[in-house]
Amino acid sequence: MRRVLAILFISVYLISTTELGQLLKFPMLVEHYFEHKEKDPQISVIDFLVFHYKGNHLENHPKDDDYEQDKKLPFIVHTDVLSISFVLTPPFSFEIETKIPVSEEPKALPLDDTFSDKNYLSAIWQPPKYC
Repeated sequence: MRRVLAILFISVYLISTTELGQLLKFPMLVEHYFEHKEKDPQISVIDFLVFHYKGNHLENHPKDDDYEQDKKLPFIVHTDVLSISFVLTPPFSFEIETKIPVSEEPKALPLDDTFSDKNYLSAIWQPPKYC
């Protein structure tokens, strides 16, 4: 099951991000060949492919009655399948200013011992009592 899902996901990814999606147009190529075969029974597959894929077909080939079908053949019209955008941000700079105190004397905090209880310190250093 994992293998089938992996193949499915890779296939979908490759078809959507590369030109492999053009292979899905292959049945249209076969159908178009048979249309040419009806018009000219002497045409071979190689002649058909050379006629449609030699050079840039859409520029070198005159617009004929099947020009719209020619554009639907695989690998004739290339699509942009993946777009990458770059965003350039303006340069960022900042400055740090340090303020140096001008001859300020350190303030001493007053020691307030009114709330401290020092009786517990003398209770620690007594010998153990036997019950």
